[in-house]
Amino acid sequence: MNPAQERAHAEASSGLSVSVVVNNYNYAHYLPQALDSVLAQLAPQDELIVVDDGSGDGSAEILASYAAQQHVRVIRQANRGQLSAVLEGLSVAHGDLCALLDSDDYFLPGYLARLRRHAEQNPEADFFFCAASPGGEAEEAVRETKAMLARIEVPPGLTGSSRWSTWAGGEFLGSPTSGLALRRALRDTLLEHRERLSDRVVIPRWAVRFFAISTTSHAATRNSADGIIVRLCSLLGAQKHYCATPGFYYRIHGANAYACLSAGARRYLQVARIRQFLRMSQAAMRVELRPRVEDVLREAAGRSRPLCGRRRRRLAVNYVLALLRCDDALLTRFRGLPGLSSALFRQASAKPPNCG
Repeated sequence: MNPAQERAHAEASSGLSVSVVVNNYNYAHYLPQALDSVLAQLAPQDELIVVDDGSGDGSAEILASYAAQQHVRVIRQANRGQLSAVLEGLSVAHGDLCALLDSDDYFLPGYLARLRRHAEQNPEADFFFCAASPGGEAEEAVRETKAMLARIEVPPGLTGSSRWSTWAGGEFLGSPTSGLALRRALRDTLLEHRERLSDRVVIPRWAVRFFAISTTSHAATRNSADGIIVRLCSLLGAQKHYCATPGFYYRIHGANAYACLSAGARRYLQVARIRQFLRMSQAAMRVELRPRVEDVLREAAGRSRPLCGRRRRRLAVNYVLALLRCDDALLTRFRGLPGLSSALFRQASAKPPNCG
C-alpha cells in the first residue's frame, strides 16, 4: 500500500462495520469482478455475504473458490427470486451498515470508504443511496438508463423523509440495488415484514403482447428488489442521504430485462409495479396508513427538491394527493393546500437539467 492507501485503510478499520450483501443468479461471467471489487475495499471488521439464488451456470464453482477467504460467507438457496436472496443476505449480516450489490455490477474504488464517512457524519440518516455509472454494450439502453437516472436525481446530502409521497404516489427516492445501504436498525425493521413481502407481479396477456415483454423474463413476473426495498423503507419513515459521486458500475446488458425494454413497456411496468407494491405493503405492514395534514406539510417542508423540473411537478402532485387523503375533515384538508404550496415552493430552485 502507498501512504494514502494506508491512511484510508486505517480510517476504515476504526470506523463502522459494513456487511456487503451480493445477490447472484446465473451471472458466473460477471461474478468475479463484482466480488473482487468488494474484497478490495473491505476493512478488517467488514464482511462479504453472497447469496446464490439457485444458479445453474457455474456460479457454484466460482463461489467455492471465494468461500475459503476471510470475511466471505456464501449461502446457496433454491431459486426464489432476487428479493428473497437480498433479504436472506440481510438476515445474517452483522455490520453496522448493510450495503447491497447485484452480481452483474461492481463497486467503484472508494465507494465503501465514502459510505462509511457519510454514515458517520450523518447519524440521523439510516438509508443511503448513491449515483450510478451506467455502461454496457446495449448503447441505446445505456442512454435511456442515464436519462432515467437523471430524472430522479436529487441534490446531494440529506433528502428528508418521503413516507407520504411514497404512500400517495409510489415515489422512488433511491437508486438501483447496487447503490443502496441501510443501517442495522432499519434493516431489522425491514426484516420484521419479511414473511409477508412478495415480489410477484401479474401482467395481463394483452400487455405482454402489446409491449413485447418476454413471458420468460422476470420483468413480467416479479417486482424489482430495489423498487420494493426503497419504497418500503420510505413507508417505514427512513431518513435518507444521497451521494452524487458514482459508487458502482451499473451494467446494462441483454439479460438486464427491465433496462432493455422499450420506454412504453418500462412506463407500463412502473405503474403496475407501484400498484402491486402499495397493495402488498399495506398487507405486509398490517396497518392502514393515513397521515394527518400536519404530517404531510412537515414532510413536504423538509424535503430536498428533485433536480428535474418534471420530477418536481410529480412530487407536488404526490403531496396534493396525500393531503386530500389525510385522516382529517375535508375542510381541514383543503385549508392545508396553501401551506403545502408554500412548503413545496418556498425556495427558488436552480434551473433544472434537461431531463427528457
